Amino acid sequence: MVCYFFQHSKMLLHLVFLALQLHLAFADDSPLEVFQVEAPLRATYEGASCQQVVVQHEFAASYGTPYVGTYSPPKDCEFSTTIFNISVTSSGINYDRLGLLYFGDIEVWRMTTAMPVRTGIFWNYQKDVTVFDTLIRSEQTVIMGLDNIYNSVFTGTYNVTITALYFNDGEALTPAEMILPISTESSCDNKISVISLPDGDGATSIVFPRNTERAVVSILASGNGAEEFWYRNVLTEHINTFNNTNLSGYSPFREVQLLIDGELAGASWPFPIVFTGGISPGLWVPIVGIKTYDLPSFEIDISPWLGVLCDGTEHKLEIKVVGYDSETTLGTVGSNWWVSGSVFVWIDHHGSQTIGTPVTSNLPPPDFHSSSQFTTDFGLNASLWSELTARRSLSHTSSVTTSTGTRQLTFSQDLSYGNLQNYSASSFNKTLWSQSKGTTSFTSFFNDTLIENSFAYPISFTTDLINPEDFQTTNSTLVAWLERSAQSSTVPILSYLTNQASAQVPGVVTTRQKGSGTYFWNNTYYEFAGAIDPAIGTNGTTEQWYSSKGFLGEYGRHVQAVDGYEPVLILDGEHDHVIQMT
Repeated sequence: MVCYFFQHSKMLLHLVFLALQLHLAFADDSPLEVFQVEAPLRATYEGASCQQVVVQHEFAASYGTPYVGTYSPPKDCEFSTTIFNISVTSSGINYDRLGLLYFGDIEVWRMTTAMPVRTGIFWNYQKDVTVFDTLIRSEQTVIMGLDNIYNSVFTGTYNVTITALYFNDGEALTPAEMILPISTESSCDNKISVISLPDGDGATSIVFPRNTERAVVSILASGNGAEEFWYRNVLTEHINTFNNTNLSGYSPFREVQLLIDGELAGASWPFPIVFTGGISPGLWVPIVGIKTYDLPSFEIDISPWLGVLCDGTEHKLEIKVVGYDSETTLGTVGSNWWVSGSVFVWIDHHGSQTIGTPVTSNLPPPDFHSSSQFTTDFGLNASLWSELTARRSLSHTSSVTTSTGTRQLTFSQDLSYGNLQNYSASSFNKTLWSQSKGTTSFTSFFNDTLIENSFAYPISFTTDLINPEDFQTTNSTLVAWLERSAQSSTVPILSYLTNQASAQVPGVVTTRQKGSGTYFWNNTYYEFAGAIDPAIGTNGTTEQWYSSKGFLGEYGRHVQAVDGYEPVLILDGEHDHVIQMT
């Protein structure tokens, strides 16, 4: 990989571009860094109080065989912040893989891998796991699942090292005293505790401490298999539009729900993850998609429910994933959504019983509108155009009394969604635009004001499959174009309650990716995956703009990559620098 950083004129950019073109003629077979554009977590990663390896394992033929190890907290080491660094190397041929890291029955990190090439790849990524402080300071069974195929065709293994870095930042943390799982609780059998929905059971019963002061649920959820590209699915009644099996149903809408004793407490309209083999693999080498190495969780403040939850009896917390159904409004989805939840509990150490008024809830049903049009050719369906929009608002409020007095606590959401799709050429050509956006509000720790978080996740792409009728016997060509963004302004609830000093400044992130790629393949494609010659593999151009502003200051980057397998061209633009890091 060739990488240049600079802060000068566009003329210099042009000269560097020419120099890189000349350099490419002599490119070697060095492993390729496949990276995610993200602001650094710290101004420097030097000066750790201590560090230790948490996972070191090669995932080869690892389907159903996770890594299992033991974690012990560091001794004689003062620290307030914990960061996990993952380092991965791979070479050969393989799919992208989903990785899940558990401490016992609690999932602390979900990531997906880059796709390897013959000459090898590597990447590093850092995740702040300070919110799991109560786990990090105790003995834990470490279980990491990374289901991988390894045989004469799929020759890529994943060599994974996760290292814990402990920093003493001199901050007084207020971490959750308890973290309880919503999972299969399979760690005693040396298995990952992820729940597969809709086939599995997403419910668990919990007895909360009577003196709970705050409680927050964090949920990880990602569609896999038949649900990997849920946002380009069609209404179930349209799956046979083209008399083939190329369309998936249950609509392009998904809602991940948290229910407390059967009542909806909060919902997520999830981020559209694109794995590194998704849409067109050439788009994601060497720049991977947004949030690839750290799949996003979402948080629901269930503190307004404490008057109910602190009665000393069991309460049912359940995760569900639903789609839009034109007859029942909300219905089932395809297999398989992998979900897990963690319930973070803060204790009122000066109180013995938390009480509260009944929860006042505003839960109108979601509002959906859908429409579709068809064209025909010689009596057969030739194209399908469809539109689906949705809105949902909800809120829960109650007065909760602890040893510090009585406060009114509120959690509310306002969500909107839109999806436009056009399928043509018997569904082999696809065009999509989709966006979910919304706001979530929770009550401040210091007073009764509401802290509002906002997000917007637009994505659009086209894919055209040339000569689709021949793809079983001769090379076909998949031509793809994509543009997507992630915009957010957030004070994460867990970070805010864990480290109130650093989390009071909203983190504002705006990033945008656009790219195009050509993918040459047939039913024996994987014999050629990762080849140096793009004519028998894949190629593409991807560009990304990134800017963020938060507790550490401001950060910006612009990066472009061309034909990422080999040769590699990476252009780092004028804004690829830290504007201010304190």
